[in-house]
Amino acid sequence: MTHYVIRVAGELSDDLLTAFPRLAASTEPVTTVLQGNLPDQAALTAVFDRLDELGIDIIDMTTLPEPNSPKGNRRRRQVHG
Repeated sequence: MTHYVIRVAGELSDDLLTAFPRLAASTEPVTTVLQGNLPDQAALTAVFDRLDELGIDIIDMTTLPEPNSPKGNRRRRQVHG
């Protein structure tokens, strides 16, 4: 399972956060950070599709290495919408 950190524009309401039950959320100034382990690419695509359906802009997505993987496997993508 891969741990993803997805930063989206704005502060998501509690109602919107219920759309992402597999992800933990924290609020930072002007953004919301959703993060959690997703089992595969299809689950990540489902999260992206849901964000799109709700009209939420993705600012950034980072993949964190699994606990037992070698360091340096962190991948980051910046998304400009």
